[in-house]
Amino acid sequence: MRDIHEVLRKKQAEQTQLGKQIEALQTAAEQLRSVAHLLDEEHEEKDSASSRG
Repeated sequence: MRDIHEVLRKKQAEQTQLGKQIEALQTAAEQLRSVAHLLDEEHEEKDSASSRG
């Protein structure tokens, strides 16, 4: 039988690691949001230029 304390430590370590990954993903999402409008503007400019020609 596995030691319940060992299992608990492993699960807590996994939870901590997942928490760090979630924070990193949230940070990346915020950074992407801050530049997404720039990409949209660039795409719109290309579309309007191609429709003129």
